[in-house]
Amino acid sequence: MESLVKILQEQKGFSESESMIATYLLANFRKLAGMSTRELAKNAYTNSAAIVRFSQKLGFTGYTEFKVKFLAEMMQHINRPSNNELLVSTHDSIHSLIEKVTAIEIDTLKHTRALLDPEAFLRALPLFSKSEHIDFYAMDNNLDIARIAASGFIMANKCSSVHSSMTMQYLQATGGKKHLGFFISRTGNNRMLVDIARLLKMKKSPIILITANKNSELAAMADVTFTVASVENMEELGPRVFLLGVKYVTDILFAMLMTRLDYNETRQKEQWLSKNFRY
Repeated sequence: MESLVKILQEQKGFSESESMIATYLLANFRKLAGMSTRELAKNAYTNSAAIVRFSQKLGFTGYTEFKVKFLAEMMQHINRPSNNELLVSTHDSIHSLIEKVTAIEIDTLKHTRALLDPEAFLRALPLFSKSEHIDFYAMDNNLDIARIAASGFIMANKCSSVHSSMTMQYLQATGGKKHLGFFISRTGNNRMLVDIARLLKMKKSPIILITANKNSELAAMADVTFTVASVENMEELGPRVFLLGVKYVTDILFAMLMTRLDYNETRQKEQWLSKNFRY
């Protein structure tokens, strides 16, 4: 759905009266929380019925529902730059790039957090618990995050494998029992990854997926799907946005696994390694 703030700013198809209402709302939104329909109508030089019709034109049942949505969007709007202001360009100074990248990454984490379902982590936990090995399936830049995730899972006593070669990934999928397939795919429709997922389903192997497309072919086969934020534009750091969301999810999974470790056993392993190896 198009941003409500943007609709009020552009005022496309608005009558003169509606434009006056929109202009007043944008300029005086901080006063709106305790303002009744009658008070708003008086300040915008119109009547209460016009305010209700205006709210309904924008898809709301009435003024109260519109006000709640509008105020929520306005608070987000003033707390971060608009999408156009976040586009990086050759005209940006180092200071500007620092601010934009910071805003983009904070926005990505907030968006991904809003998309995540805590129940999905609860459904994923028994899949990790029952599995003796985690096999990662990914391509291109997604392999970098897969390697980071795998190293963390190994620290949490979960053996993990990442192969950059697709041939090795196909062979990996023919492996033994008690393996968990962990897929990372922005589109969720990569033909080779879909083939591998079908092979795993034939073997009744569980699948966890991180994607930006919850309606993809891979999502339809996954036992647990984590949906993360993504954008298409290179100027909005498109490829990096998805990777940041993926790392965020794998970090949560890592934390979840670490909290369930036997710390006495882990400490003994560390002591044994320190005694017998220099690392």
